[in-house]
Amino acid sequence: MINTNKLVHIGNSDISIKEYNGQRVVTLKDIDMVHGRPDGTARKRFNDNRNHFIEGEDFFVITQPSEIRTLGLERPQGGVPEKVVLATEQGYLMLVKSFTDDLAWDVQRQLVNGYFKTKETVKRALSPELQMLQGLLSQMVEKELADKERDRQILIAKETADKAVATTENIKEAVKPVFDNWRSEINSKFNRIQKGAGAEFKMLRTEMYAELERRAGCDLNTRLRNKRKRMAENGCTKTEINSLNKMDVIDDDKKLREIFSKIVTEYEIKYCA
Repeated sequence: MINTNKLVHIGNSDISIKEYNGQRVVTLKDIDMVHGRPDGTARKRFNDNRNHFIEGEDFFVITQPSEIRTLGLERPQGGVPEKVVLATEQGYLMLVKSFTDDLAWDVQRQLVNGYFKTKETVKRALSPELQMLQGLLSQMVEKELADKERDRQILIAKETADKAVATTENIKEAVKPVFDNWRSEINSKFNRIQKGAGAEFKMLRTEMYAELERRAGCDLNTRLRNKRKRMAENGCTKTEINSLNKMDVIDDDKKLREIFSKIVTEYEIKYCA
């Protein structure tokens, strides 16, 4: 891909020299501009007759932002187009053969002789040795560009694989069964969730308790009051009674523990995986 930024005057417009796969090309916008046609005319002609054009001979389609940026093609609002169609000399002549006004004939001659043919003319003027050297340099440039693109794709693949491994490990950690010290492991998981979610401790706990009540069909506040009442009747101290919380209520009931463990795992996958 080459964009020399050098301008060639065709018709009443200037277009920059662009090369792709070793040959000069023009964009559909270039064609509209040099022929004085409304923006989008060449694109419509191309789309209407797409089945007559052969990709790789009559045109190329580039979608890599780096290649498009090299051509100096940007949207007025910023950024680059998603794809760009580049017409070869043969594709250009096929596309504009329906342009039959006097300006069209003149522009076609200028574009063919002053743009497409110029590179070949210069090449023929070189000695055989310099032509060979030019060919070798062109091959080296193409290889370097291909190597850089290959390296970029490898890097993207590696980053994707690393993210997949990290996600898998986080999910494995989240679904790891809780064994002996249930309260400690649940609290450890909850701390991970809070950090991943960036939420306040109380708000997150309240949300998870509400989900437990919905799934289990219970009222934790009622169970907490009843448990405190029983402790008072059994002669427990006021300090022991006041230190009681909803986690104690959940810990007492095997069914609630199982449901709450599942909720914690779901939250951990959502915010930490």
